[in-house]
Amino acid sequence: MPRRYLLFAVTLAAFFCSSVLAQGPKTLLVEHADGNDPIRIVRASEGTIELTSDKHQLPNQHAWESTFNAGDDWIKDLSFVIRNVSNRNITYVGVYCTLFETADWQTEIPKHQTDPILGQANNAVGWRPEHALYSVTHGKAGTPDSTRRPAFILKPNEEFTISLADPQVYESLRSHVEERAPMSKVNACQSAVSMVFFEDGTMWQSDHHYFRAAENPRKWTMIPFEDWARTGDPTR
Repeated sequence: MPRRYLLFAVTLAAFFCSSVLAQGPKTLLVEHADGNDPIRIVRASEGTIELTSDKHQLPNQHAWESTFNAGDDWIKDLSFVIRNVSNRNITYVGVYCTLFETADWQTEIPKHQTDPILGQANNAVGWRPEHALYSVTHGKAGTPDSTRRPAFILKPNEEFTISLADPQVYESLRSHVEERAPMSKVNACQSAVSMVFFEDGTMWQSDHHYFRAAENPRKWTMIPFEDWARTGDPTR
């Protein structure tokens, strides 16, 4: 075999081996919504591969997990297909993915005691209302979403695909994680929809509660789901 072809073959084999070695078991935990939540996670994917539940029942009975093989940058390839199951238009959706070294969901011990958090990926689509731009602690208004992201409308029963990690800040996330550990140590992710805003200015949070804006720009008033779900203005 000519030397140049031998060198190419050796290089190709080394690349293939390194790619295989870079693969490893990863675990995605998806927190399920309850019956009154406005968003449903219809599907989860890692790149073009649709992920399904391992049928492992977690202690809180409100989540499922999926274990699969992926490379070190698997977080940036994770996505959800979400569906608006509410009765009104959604203008903002936020998602998150908390990163751990191992998937120890089988225990009921808080993970921060047994498995330190290595970082958190976040992403969002749409605009928050002006009232939501104020800091709860300092009362200062933040930068409007309209300067960073396009407007967004998700109508009832419509679906949308959202990445769990904002691709524009992934390298910053990676640098933050690698201050504590190599990305190869990130083997588990606990994920969910974190926040939803509606066209009428009301809000839902991942603790399964609905809110409307209070007069104080730093405050929100919790409202019962039954009141929020009524046709017309849910703040009356």
